[in-house]
Amino acid sequence: MGLEFDTAVFCWITYFVVLIWSIAHFFDQKKLYAFGFYSFLILQLLYHFICVADIPYFKQFGTHLNKNAFLWSENPDFAAGVIFGSFSYWGFFILYFLIGSILIIASKKMFFGFKQRELDQPKVKWYYSLLIFTLLSALVTLGSRGRTSARSGLHEGLSIVSSNNFINQIAINPNFTFWKTVLYNKNKKRYVAPKNIDEDIAYTRDYLGITTPYQQSIDRKVIDTSHIKTNYNIIIVVMESMSVFKMGYYGGKDLTPNLDRISKEGVFCENFFSSGIHTFNGLFSTSTGYLSIYAEKSMKNYVKTPFDGLGSMLSKRGYETYFYTTHDPHFDNMEGFFKLNQFSHSISQYDFDHSQAESSLGVPDHLLFDKLIEITGSRKSDKPFLSVLMTASDHGPWKIPTNIPFKPAGETPQDNCTLYADWAIGRFMQQAKKQPWYDNTVFLFLGDHGLSMGHTYEMPISYNHVPCIIYQPKLFKPDTISSPCYQPDIPATVMGIIGANYTNKTFGINILKEHHPFVVFSADDKIGCVDNEGFYYYKTLSNNESYLRKYKNLDQTNYKQLYKQKADDMDKKMMKIYESANYFIQKKYLLYDN
Repeated sequence: MGLEFDTAVFCWITYFVVLIWSIAHFFDQKKLYAFGFYSFLILQLLYHFICVADIPYFKQFGTHLNKNAFLWSENPDFAAGVIFGSFSYWGFFILYFLIGSILIIASKKMFFGFKQRELDQPKVKWYYSLLIFTLLSALVTLGSRGRTSARSGLHEGLSIVSSNNFINQIAINPNFTFWKTVLYNKNKKRYVAPKNIDEDIAYTRDYLGITTPYQQSIDRKVIDTSHIKTNYNIIIVVMESMSVFKMGYYGGKDLTPNLDRISKEGVFCENFFSSGIHTFNGLFSTSTGYLSIYAEKSMKNYVKTPFDGLGSMLSKRGYETYFYTTHDPHFDNMEGFFKLNQFSHSISQYDFDHSQAESSLGVPDHLLFDKLIEITGSRKSDKPFLSVLMTASDHGPWKIPTNIPFKPAGETPQDNCTLYADWAIGRFMQQAKKQPWYDNTVFLFLGDHGLSMGHTYEMPISYNHVPCIIYQPKLFKPDTISSPCYQPDIPATVMGIIGANYTNKTFGINILKEHHPFVVFSADDKIGCVDNEGFYYYKTLSNNESYLRKYKNLDQTNYKQLYKQKADDMDKKMMKIYESANYFIQKKYLLYDN
């Protein structure tokens, strides 16, 4: 893995010299050879300087060199005094001087030898030169990307092999982290905790029902008084783009007959909301119990330390943990994030025959369900298991398998994908009921995010309003939960189902026993909340506008002025919850402090 990162960074700085020397070769501009060489040599020296500087930086801060090294640029005298005033740093300057000297001497010798050969040797045929140029350009391009996967290039998450942050960072080249944070995050403001953060956390503690004396924490002991301790197997099916709109809500077409039947036989949370509008938001919040923070790619950025979420809590109770996805597991750092957070097994497109993939989304849903049943049935252990499965077929490019008995008759290819995804769920449940582990297994079905209808609000509620069904007829009678709930509730609810005594460190509650007055969610640059009175308050950060709606029937009236006190109250409380979540994430989980 380290070789991949090193190669990628080397190819980044090779791009320029390939271009300059190619121009020199094709247009017979001999002077450009020297320009290309010295440019390349300077980049090489910079490359090695960053590698050497990273050693004391990592020792001091526990992370690779990144843009935070510039925090003291406004006080260069202070920074220089710290660096040169410590004798322990001098050894690194000596090391760099030795490496740089050897590099310069060796490189100049090779370059002058190359120049002489260029003068002495006859010029090769143009088509041969073009072939070499094409091959070299392709190699440099592929090397700089680091991977051949169409869905995911090289990123830090690929180096995650354990829950140990030090081990996970060994493979990463510091040039990779430095230039990535400097160039790609240059417009991102450094996080500054609100002055009233303790007030925000105090309110959040009250929101979560914490009655102990104030601490800057949301940790609370949960004692189950039912005396029923059953380590049920847990299967969580996170359904791609499954909005309640597809179940007939908000005037949508009902495309989910199987999901409808399951919802009537299980516990249906009719006012359940996703934390964000992307798959990584849904997987992050469902597994960790934390809110999503605006447009941040949580599963790539929050890998400094594991969360005390589903994987961690159930692993401690002896569960075997599995994550399933249909496609490239490194997309959005899915495999790395789940591995860090105590999911021991990852099943993906690589576990299927290549011919079974329908598109870049990998294998169709029904094959992933089949794989879950196959793996679960072949387990040698008698330990309980947790399986989180992420479907993908209900997403563009709108392709479904043709070699199945089910032939959807939807009006559009998109409708057909939803009908197929629903069919795959119904087929899965039919097969699951035949398995010996079925009676001891609780199933949860929820959307990762919803679907923008395009004709509702500035922050479409259908994009966050998703179904959530808790299903095991032998354990739960059919019921409907109408109070607002959201994805961060899943870990606490699962722990409640198995009757665990534990420390809840999430922003969620057991929705089978407790109720929220409101829940908070986001959509990139928008943030909103719904309460138990049917009000929907949201604001768009791009133009700083806010709205108060009655969302049940998509009422288009903005009640913000009519119920100004209500709107102000929802805004204030919503931001307190959000700021608390952001504070804890920035403080503990962000890989590179921004």
